[in-house]
Amino acid sequence: MKIAVLGIGGIGGVVGASLSAKFNDINLIARGEALKNIRQNGLTLKSDKLGTFTVKPAVVTDNVNEIGVVDVLIIATKSYGLEAACRQCEPIIGPQTVVLPLLNGVCVSDDVKNIIGSKGDIADGCIYAFSNIISPGVIAHIGELCHIDIGFKDGHINSKAVELSKMLNESGIETVYSTNVMVPVWEKYIMMCGNSCVFSYFECPAGEVHKDPEKMKYIKDVYTELCSLAEANGVKVSDGLVEKYMDTFSRLPEGAITSLYRDITDKKPDTEFDAIIGKAYLMAQKSGINTPCIDKVYRKYRK
Repeated sequence: MKIAVLGIGGIGGVVGASLSAKFNDINLIARGEALKNIRQNGLTLKSDKLGTFTVKPAVVTDNVNEIGVVDVLIIATKSYGLEAACRQCEPIIGPQTVVLPLLNGVCVSDDVKNIIGSKGDIADGCIYAFSNIISPGVIAHIGELCHIDIGFKDGHINSKAVELSKMLNESGIETVYSTNVMVPVWEKYIMMCGNSCVFSYFECPAGEVHKDPEKMKYIKDVYTELCSLAEANGVKVSDGLVEKYMDTFSRLPEGAITSLYRDITDKKPDTEFDAIIGKAYLMAQKSGINTPCIDKVYRKYRK
């Protein structure tokens, strides 16, 4: 299959390098220094799980017309770059192209559809991996966790998406094709959004939350609110999820924060606040669900 990966950062770098190490027709869409360095030196992945290696994919470009229509387009940008990414890639999306956004948020397929309409077959998915850019074209993947869930909201089977799942597994990334994909998508979102809410609202790392009963109650309450939002959107998450996530949170390193809160503290002009916390707030407003914890943090930053 012809596969294109847009966004060669932490996530796109892991996926693009892993696929390129095993398969030939992998095309990377990059820009700036990443584009220049990958063209000159290849894409290097330094992974605790997958090893250290350098690949030279079939095509590395910022001009999608050099690629042509693909079987699969994987979008691995920040959420605030999603619209520009979709617009850039419209020429390579055919009627049978699987479009898989692997970025933070929930129901991202709806966001993609609002941009590109009925083009392609738009999937939902989520990835668990701790990765970051060491330098343009050099990616670090830390730890053994490297897992992707792929599927479609209506549960249909797409043969190209199934084949992509097999290719990712062969590449070393544990991948599950699910006919009920919104469960793992929502479960990841609940943890990510909940943690971002508590760090952003109280403006502190995990260690400060651990020692304050008020803050620990907040994180439990916000997880509970997000589970209610999932149910209002037709998704029944796993029993005991709140307790599981409370246990996980209690064991976070004292200095742990989310990437969203890091971007807020760094005063970056663009953050994923609207795609993560803002999305929860708007869904609650639409569903009529009472979410006081989410409301507090939303109003703190969006007065």
